[in-house]
Amino acid sequence: MSSYPQAPITRGRTGIRRRDILKLGAAGVLGGPLLLAPVGAARAASGDKLTIGAIIYARDSQFWQQIERGMRDAAKANGAELLVGMNRRQLPVESQLVDDYMTRNVDALIVPPLDKQGTEAAAKLAKAKGIMVVEYDTQLADKSIASHSIGVDSFALASAVGKEMHDYIEKQLKGAASIGLISLPPMNANSGPRRDGMLKALSDVKLKVVAEVSGSTPEQGANGLENILQRDPHTQIVWASNAGTVAGAAVAATRSKAEARLYGIDMSQELASMLLDPKSNLAAVADQQPYRVGYLAVETAVKAKRGSNEKRYVMVPPKLYTREDPASVKQYLDLVKSLS
Repeated sequence: MSSYPQAPITRGRTGIRRRDILKLGAAGVLGGPLLLAPVGAARAASGDKLTIGAIIYARDSQFWQQIERGMRDAAKANGAELLVGMNRRQLPVESQLVDDYMTRNVDALIVPPLDKQGTEAAAKLAKAKGIMVVEYDTQLADKSIASHSIGVDSFALASAVGKEMHDYIEKQLKGAASIGLISLPPMNANSGPRRDGMLKALSDVKLKVVAEVSGSTPEQGANGLENILQRDPHTQIVWASNAGTVAGAAVAATRSKAEARLYGIDMSQELASMLLDPKSNLAAVADQQPYRVGYLAVETAVKAKRGSNEKRYVMVPPKLYTREDPASVKQYLDLVKSLS
């Protein structure tokens, strides 16, 4: 696995406000440029002037902010120019970004496929023009398009938090639990693997699934928890499949004084603060280490373009944060504060 530097650490204040959490799904979408913004123009000392065109979804969550920070740091460390555009979770915008990158003759395209099939047409055009395609976060259905894939196995990511849930059910609930699920929408490529990975880890305990709802935003997470508790107010565990739904569910659980213990995927500053809060229901979160994903995506593209034999699949191991390990949670907060 390639090495990568730690982001510089600065100190700051943290706080949890419901309106801040519920803004995660919307804030930032209307701010910032729609298309391309150069975020690091260091050139290779050898004169190898590589330009990397990268796409992120938005800057409305700490996940994508960490991805972008990792990309910036890798571009600077490897002497490449980096362009970053936001697809705003819309396929037409994603396609427009790819067109713009082709016009600019970038050397590599780094893309998190918004749809594993819908993104293929634009990615194929880039490859046909001689642009190296590097996919991250999710993968294209056609495995012949991308030269490299960077990311976390969603099944393994969910299994990590599933195992933590398993231990709690075995030790504290005598091997049986009532559980509610807040899954990603079915069209999301990570929906099935995350759900399956979590349930696989619980395959030898007795589960009563009270309800399963779909969502991806904090507001949908809050509504999802309320819907689950309406089915059974004594639901013991609620699992949510991304940072937004976990945050929304955790806020709703505190407000309603619910008994349910919460587990989820994708860390954020709000979730870290909740893990340190004895009044919160949040027990554990499995994280993709997005800073590392972003760093490795750019580093892999640059090294491969310069002739290095890089791995086709570069997997980043998931990291589990738990209430029982506050030191790791505080280290995560230091990283996030350094991004501001």
